Amino acid sequence: MNKRIIKYFLIGIAISLVSVTTVLAQQHQHSEQHNNFRSPYAEQLDSPVRGLSSEEVDNLLNGKGAGYARTAELNGYPGLRHVLDLSSQLNLSSQQIEEIEVAFDQMQSQAKSIGKTIVSKERELSEAFASGKITNTELEKQTGELARLYGELRKTHLQAHLQINPLLSAEQIKKYNQIQGYEIAK
Repeated sequence: MNKRIIKYFLIGIAISLVSVTTVLAQQHQHSEQHNNFRSPYAEQLDSPVRGLSSEEVDNLLNGKGAGYARTAELNGYPGLRHVLDLSSQLNLSSQQIEEIEVAFDQMQSQAKSIGKTIVSKERELSEAFASGKITNTELEKQTGELARLYGELRKTHLQAHLQINPLLSAEQIKKYNQIQGYEIAK
């Protein structure tokens, strides 16, 4: 009888130890997850402009598309840089290449200029917050100006897609869309 009691007593202790160990492990895991939480914005503390990633600053200063013309791209209006990169696969003529290069250079020059202004205005906005002295009036003014500039930048990229579409044949556009993996339903 005593052996049976001792056996059940030891089983009870074993079950208790497993339960306690499980609870402690879960608490430790939760604590680790909590301690390891890091905001995705923390990396932007070292960015040239707080509030923008280094990649966003680079895209703006270098006139890169950064998705601003995605609506054109996904609706059958190829991007200039991509068309130039695919010139041999699309069988572009030398005249097409020349005209697209001119359009690309114009677009990129304009986009760089707007991007430089955006970076400057974003820096001003960041500095206004850093100073702790930004007002609602100033916030409205600065964000309104940034909205206008971002809109101008997007329009610049979208217009470039519009500009080159007439330079390409329907077959070239179709091939471009196939290469890019787009199924354009029209």
